[in-house]
Amino acid sequence: MRRAYLGFANGCERLCALALTVLMGAMALLGFFQVATRFVLHEPSPWSEEFLRRAMIWLVAIGLSIGFRYGSHICVDVINRVRAAWLRAFVRSSVFLLSLVFLVTVAWIGTDMAWRVRFQSFASVELSMTWAYAAIPVGAAFAAIALIAQFIAPSQDTPGQREFGGMACQE
Repeated sequence: MRRAYLGFANGCERLCALALTVLMGAMALLGFFQVATRFVLHEPSPWSEEFLRRAMIWLVAIGLSIGFRYGSHICVDVINRVRAAWLRAFVRSSVFLLSLVFLVTVAWIGTDMAWRVRFQSFASVELSMTWAYAAIPVGAAFAAIALIAQFIAPSQDTPGQREFGGMACQE
């Protein structure tokens, strides 16, 4: 059961990483397009700015799950230095449960919010605002999956250790 869930969580992580990569590439190209149309052609594109704003929201919402999976969000490392193993386990379990309750609540309220704005559309394109608000429950759901995977099997190989000199709070 544990291995199956971790396989599922790793698949979700790969999906999120792929989505982030594609989204970031699209944002870079669209940002270049927007600058070119504004300053070279003197005809700014109204839809590209809308897309870039919404893509940034999706980028943050999906990227949240990668941070949870590797345990690389901000933490108070003094708690990790406590000598008593039972106290560390208690704090870790408490933080896990509070975070999970928070993410489930955000997903629930975000779903309701996305549903409520379904009749509103963006200012420059006829597209429902639900597409922007859907980032909240989707990101929270992926983050909850990653949080559970991190709790079950803390990742020892974090991007923080490989790329930023081990600044992630893991111990």
